[in-house]
Amino acid sequence: MSFRWIPILGLITWGVYGADIPDLRALAKQSRPAVYLIALLDEDGKSTGSGTGFLISPDGLLVTNEHVIHGAKTMIAKAENGGLFPIRKVLAVDSSNDLALLQLEAKDLPYLSLAPQGLAEAGSRIAVMGSPLGLEGTLSEGIISARRKLPSQKREVLQISAPISPGSSGSPVLDGQGRVVGVASFLLLEGQSLNFASPVEKIYPLLKRAGRNSTARTSAPAEKIHTEETPTTYLVKPGDTLIRISRGLGKQGIRTTVDEIRNFNQLSTNAVLQPGQVLRIPAPTP
Repeated sequence: MSFRWIPILGLITWGVYGADIPDLRALAKQSRPAVYLIALLDEDGKSTGSGTGFLISPDGLLVTNEHVIHGAKTMIAKAENGGLFPIRKVLAVDSSNDLALLQLEAKDLPYLSLAPQGLAEAGSRIAVMGSPLGLEGTLSEGIISARRKLPSQKREVLQISAPISPGSSGSPVLDGQGRVVGVASFLLLEGQSLNFASPVEKIYPLLKRAGRNSTARTSAPAEKIHTEETPTTYLVKPGDTLIRISRGLGKQGIRTTVDEIRNFNQLSTNAVLQPGQVLRIPAPTP
């Protein structure tokens, strides 16, 4: 019998070890600010897809799936509060375990802690929150069904029962304390609740290859995203106009006029904005 392994885009997973049921509301509120939607753009700035990633350090170390970023020319990370951050470079990739370590252009951000290696066991309760089919902030729960080795792919995975769908690859699998125990990767189409994640042990070698130690072992994630710098880019959404963008930025405390945005991006007066297009944001007016 042959099976179809389906990569999935964007999810987050929370897990609890022991008999206690996780406080899903607390976990969602505590960890969501460290999870990002990754927008993928081609050479013309047009959207080619999206996935999920999460920060593991305050200075912008972001983990996602390798298949999410494969072939992307430009990547932008969108935070829960709508802030957009350029992804400066790919620091390390592990194709066999479907993992990638990226560098976000930001600082002083909330992040997730990495759990000790080997902690995830069958029966551990988990929860999943991500962006299936683009529905950001979707939360589900389940258990770790098993740890498995896939000889054909030469990799070890966590099998999880939490419902997931295409659209949320690269999300973290977390325990009841909000620590990362894995990264959601793919689902098995033939069957029910057959979903899989790369275990946290596979993240540590990426940090070593990038010359970084794990800075996310003990600190709890913050509840609110804040930055000292104004986001430098804006990802155009369907129906956006320069007037709507200017007003939306104003509600975020970023004061910039339509003319300033147009001139800064060298747009003609009758330019039509395209969904997925990236606009540079000028420094706010006093």
